[in-house]
Amino acid sequence: MAHLEVLAAEISYPYSNGRLVGKQVNFPDTAAFSSMNKPTRFEGDISNLEVTGIIPPDINGTFYRVQPDHRFPPLFEDDIHFNGDGSVTAIRIANGHADLKQRHVRTDKFNAEEKARKALFGRYRNPYTDNESVKGVIRTVSNTNITFWRGMLLASKEDGPPFAMDPVTLETIGRYDFEGQIKAPTFTAHPKFDPDTGEMLCFAYEVGTDGMDCGRDVVTWTINTDGVKTEELKFKAPFAGMIHDCGVSENYFVLPLTPLKMSLDRLKEGGNKFAWDPNEDQVYGLVPRRGGKPEDVIWSRADNGFHGHVAGCYENEEGKVVCDLTVADGNVFFWFPPEGEAPDLTRRGRLSSPTCRWVFDPKAKSGVRVRPLLEWETNGEFSRIDDRWVTKKYKHFWQLKADPSLPYDFAKCGPPAGGLFNCMAHYTWDDEDEAKIGVEDIWYAGPTATYQEPVFVPKEGGGEGEGYLIALKNNLDGLRNDVVIWDAQKLAGGPIATLHLPFKLRLGVHGNFVDHRDIEAWKQRREEEFGPVKPATEPLPWQMALIR
Repeated sequence: MAHLEVLAAEISYPYSNGRLVGKQVNFPDTAAFSSMNKPTRFEGDISNLEVTGIIPPDINGTFYRVQPDHRFPPLFEDDIHFNGDGSVTAIRIANGHADLKQRHVRTDKFNAEEKARKALFGRYRNPYTDNESVKGVIRTVSNTNITFWRGMLLASKEDGPPFAMDPVTLETIGRYDFEGQIKAPTFTAHPKFDPDTGEMLCFAYEVGTDGMDCGRDVVTWTINTDGVKTEELKFKAPFAGMIHDCGVSENYFVLPLTPLKMSLDRLKEGGNKFAWDPNEDQVYGLVPRRGGKPEDVIWSRADNGFHGHVAGCYENEEGKVVCDLTVADGNVFFWFPPEGEAPDLTRRGRLSSPTCRWVFDPKAKSGVRVRPLLEWETNGEFSRIDDRWVTKKYKHFWQLKADPSLPYDFAKCGPPAGGLFNCMAHYTWDDEDEAKIGVEDIWYAGPTATYQEPVFVPKEGGGEGEGYLIALKNNLDGLRNDVVIWDAQKLAGGPIATLHLPFKLRLGVHGNFVDHRDIEAWKQRREEEFGPVKPATEPLPWQMALIR
């Protein structure tokens, strides 16, 4: 009967000419939906994960991470991983044990499709490809980062507002507008937190109208520890491109503007929102944190490159702003090729991605050309630091490293989904000279595994970088994940403990570790001082305009 099953599979494949036409729940037979990226669609709880080694008894908190995970087969066969619905993992670690909880973020998009029991939204960030029934529904999938703020989790993606979740149950509370203070159509997935003031430092791009106009409008905000918006600065970028991450020093934001350019005409034709421009500069905006005006923003230009994630950012003794981040020498997002060209996956595998140290002068004029002070050939991405050193001069950072010189079992694993990040790396900057690289400490995952973004867990009372590193390991040969724990400054010594998941999660994007004492303290403050988290009650301005 096997031949009948094969025939049935061919008949039931629900895509024709690249579009969903059938009602059968089958996902596309493409790289974006296979191997570690095959949709999980799982919600549930697992107590007492199996462990190899000893979980450090002083770890008491939760490792949160979020993954794109399509709830339904997409409308277009060539849909991309980043268009999946946000699904949050919580690994609660205490007393040497670990439990897992998994829940989708109940965004407006998720709820609309859940009710219809099918996909209704089209291409990545392209409303012109949506089902007419969801016009005016906020499209964000909140699948990029999960951060803790004032007793809630904020699940976010830069194309829409954040959604608040309960940090213990992972129940979605609702869209969050900072109690009516932020009505912008978009919000960053990379807010930063000043460890000295407790402020949230955040930004958004494409904020001019509905968050889908492909405009140059940018805004930065500061939210104080009482949840009050104290700063807001609106200005325009040199071109309409992607601003994914930011650096923050004591007095400035650094906004990397990547030459992935948006086009409204391309959207209206049913195409991609972004297209890589190999002839455009990478640009950096230096933005005052306090009391700034649009004319105070300084835009520095450098040769074409693709921004990765920021490690650290601080002001040196000369008052200049130092910002460290990975910069690739070509288009990492191969699925957004230059206008008129086809995607080139093979080119991505040849890219170099060093950690670049940039120095920006607050006294410079916009348009100044800059070069990195140094390039550390780390060939990595997803940089993380000890967050207690945000805004400060720092020594330690961690990163996923791709080392193609090490063995990889292609026969068992196939192409490494998400990139060949086969090493976890710890880097220590030179103590004496910020123009010199320092020391590398790495752990190789082996020939059948890769890693996802790490998070740092500080030891109580410890100095910078003293603590643990936690990350998901992708076992590509068996399609299953582990959670690995290392001494953060002794990666080469190997894992301290490995938590074994009995199944596969999808490739995630970002995450954070939250000390359980902070969760408990904010629970008490919510009960005694502030009351429960208040989700947004009014439509966004662009939605109101549609109603009128």
